[in-house]
Amino acid sequence: MFVTFMLIHFIPAIILYSVLWATYRPLANYKNGMLFAVTLPAHAMEHPAIGEIRARFKKQFTQVSVWLGVALVPLVIMNMWDRLLAYSNIYFFLWLALFIVYMIVPPRRAFRATLALKREHEWFVGKKNVVHSDTRVARLKNARNASTALFIIPLAISIGTLLWVRSDNSSFSDIGYAGIGITILFIICSYYMRRMKAKVYSENSDINLSLNQARRRSLTYMWLLLAIIESIHFPIIYLLVSNDNPDLTGLWIAVTVLFSLIPIALTLVTYRRIHAQEQEVVSQDGQLIYSDDDEYWANGFTYHNPNDSAVFVPKRVGIGSTINTGTLAGKIMAGAIVVLLAGAIFFVSFMLILSELTSPTLTVTKDRQVEIDYPMYSYDFPLVNIEQLDLVDQVPKGYKVNGEGTTRVNRGKFSLNGLGTTRLYIYKNNPPYIRIKLPNTYIFFNDEDPERTKQLYVQLQLSMQQ
Repeated sequence: MFVTFMLIHFIPAIILYSVLWATYRPLANYKNGMLFAVTLPAHAMEHPAIGEIRARFKKQFTQVSVWLGVALVPLVIMNMWDRLLAYSNIYFFLWLALFIVYMIVPPRRAFRATLALKREHEWFVGKKNVVHSDTRVARLKNARNASTALFIIPLAISIGTLLWVRSDNSSFSDIGYAGIGITILFIICSYYMRRMKAKVYSENSDINLSLNQARRRSLTYMWLLLAIIESIHFPIIYLLVSNDNPDLTGLWIAVTVLFSLIPIALTLVTYRRIHAQEQEVVSQDGQLIYSDDDEYWANGFTYHNPNDSAVFVPKRVGIGSTINTGTLAGKIMAGAIVVLLAGAIFFVSFMLILSELTSPTLTVTKDRQVEIDYPMYSYDFPLVNIEQLDLVDQVPKGYKVNGEGTTRVNRGKFSLNGLGTTRLYIYKNNPPYIRIKLPNTYIFFNDEDPERTKQLYVQLQLSMQQ
């Protein structure tokens, strides 16, 4: 259970802490003319109230981090009992939602306090809305962007993966469809990156034009490369989950992890290159200015400007781009993200509770079909496909491919030593087990009551003799 806690709960929590600390903690440092995502002149840093806001932010940010860390303690306790595992996952989802909400409270308060102080003392930098007057030329179409036609490459790979998976093992068709869906998502992101809001770097329009062109070109090629990498990633995932050779498992897992890390590295390298290029060009120009459009940055990190037609704009906090919720497309995208996340969390939580409260059932229908009913992992097959039926006292060792594996039960698809891909619906350490050999797989099934398992075995024997 400790391993489960580490992989499913603790490691993701550590990653979240690291990302949010790296993103929001540096906001208290005056950099690039901004403090807490508010543009300020350098002399404003000497005001006592600014020091108070900084100190209060650091204290609140640390307190929230500690209390949310304490809130993880019940997860350790819940992971000690198998019957609480489903509820521990739900608890983690709730903790995750609270973490995301409360970790941004201190930076949000600091942003509002800093913005109010700025307005009180009229610490405006440059001319308001200078971005509209100085960057019209930067919105010209750039022919050097990655052509949308190049996305035919990852789309063709994804379609080929789907056709291959369906012809080889239709039960994994979702992998092929997911690959196509991810490719389409990257195409949409690349399209909106081309229409991303132009950024002001200098009073020199030529520099603004060249840097915005370079930024769009880098980002469109980044999305193209990400689409190609992920289109290759999905057939590798299929090879991993359908692998019947335990000796190759380590290799496939290593390759899959590598393909998961490459997109992260590519994104970081791309934005670091963009930032370095901007710094180099602007420093040589000597005409650095800051556009003062703080009123459009709600909370310092969400952008809402109905007068700006760009759907994506560069972030003030962190790297990448954010959605302009002032546009119709931005509203639809933001709403869709919220609905999809909420729906996914609700569905997963519901299925986890349902699987915890129900047990697999095995029945033989009138049309001589054997049906194993269980949430997410149901399976059925013709009775005539049974090549061998046995009642055994042991199940070979192996590893989980897709399903539930606890100290109490194994349910779903597993790879067992000597048998390969196998479907398990068993209570562990609770013999006997019904072993069913089919043309392409094995099935192990038992009831929590050993006598009931024996009755099901006899029922299957009689059905096969009829």
